[in-house]
Amino acid sequence: MTAFDPSPAIVVDADKLSQVAILQELGHLGIPAAAVSSDARPAGFASKYPAWKLRSSVPSYDPAFVDFLLSAAPRGVIFCSNDANAENLARHREDLSAAGFKLLLSSPGVLDRVISKDRLYRTAMECGVSVPRCSLVATAAELEAKVAEFGLPMILKSTNLAGGVYRFVHGSESAAGVFRRMTEIVRSEPFRHRGAGLMAQQWISQEGMRLWNFNACVRDGDILASFMGERLRTDMRPDGTLGSVLLFGRTAHHPALAEDNRRLLRHLRFSGIVETEWSAPAAGSGTRYLYDFNPRPSGNIRWASRSGVSLVLPYYRAALGLPVSPQTMKSGIVYAKVLYHTCDWMEALTNPRFTTRQKLAVVRDDLLATAGCWRHAVDVLDPRDLGPSLHACAGLAAALGDSAHRFLQSFRPPGLRHAGTSDMSAR
Repeated sequence: MTAFDPSPAIVVDADKLSQVAILQELGHLGIPAAAVSSDARPAGFASKYPAWKLRSSVPSYDPAFVDFLLSAAPRGVIFCSNDANAENLARHREDLSAAGFKLLLSSPGVLDRVISKDRLYRTAMECGVSVPRCSLVATAAELEAKVAEFGLPMILKSTNLAGGVYRFVHGSESAAGVFRRMTEIVRSEPFRHRGAGLMAQQWISQEGMRLWNFNACVRDGDILASFMGERLRTDMRPDGTLGSVLLFGRTAHHPALAEDNRRLLRHLRFSGIVETEWSAPAAGSGTRYLYDFNPRPSGNIRWASRSGVSLVLPYYRAALGLPVSPQTMKSGIVYAKVLYHTCDWMEALTNPRFTTRQKLAVVRDDLLATAGCWRHAVDVLDPRDLGPSLHACAGLAAALGDSAHRFLQSFRPPGLRHAGTSDMSAR
């Protein structure tokens, strides 16, 4: 509980995993919260904690969303949700502040330096942080020309979308097709509003490397609270390439990576909640690489509170101009993605590269984390607030049904695999 009469918190996009965890932590702290979403059935609305449930008719990246907040939301501390929402709120920060809202958020100029990957990499090099080599490309010919410079394989990725939106270039002859496919992706309906460009990037071999996540609450470049952990499992796409979803991790200290983050955040004079993603040699010595900088709460923010480091309370207090107390991270705290959307155990069971023993080991890990959810972090699971977990289980049941259907179809003769589906689809 807080030791003062709390101002409300406004949690944007209550359908997202990070925002559900924030709502639940605010509830534990006794801070009244408004859950805001344009989604039809947001998981955050299933929580018992929101004092207000506000449905917006426009997405949070739309400038009209700010008008919605001004007209419908209680005045208090705003928690942004994703990159586009952070940019939208930052552009209207003065109007929001004048109306009585509180934000701990960087300026649009700082956000552009970290959301645009080409600018992020240049900024990182300014303060001595290592990054893969990269170059903006506007045509397939420009991409093909980078093969000689960056070597193979090479990545073509979007400049400002999630880290999993990329494709490999395995040879000069494949450059045109990869460029065409990535152009279609960044211009598709889910991503069109981001106005993303394309960037060729050197591929850093992950042999002998470990992936790390660093999360912090920061004010004007000073870290108020932070925790970090090693990624033990990440989602994989059907072609065997890594996605961007953390499936299983464990908190651990890495002083050199912590210092890299301190240097970068101070250089930017960043403000807000942030997640950065890195690789570092497993042996300890060697080059550490920064890959991504997310200027908003991560989907694994529950991992922070379970590790003994709240990012929610420092953000809330700093936004209100209140003092923030130091915290200490506990090592060995597990994060497991078990219930919400892309799940660790489902990924393992459907991964043809895993042996039966490996699949059973993943299931065991997830069961142990779930059984120990008072100590460890399991995506949406809060034993004191089961509504969002039940909401997630409904989606999980539908996904399992689809998987079972595809599995049974695989045993049918080719000519009969889709028989009987036309009547179903017509209903």
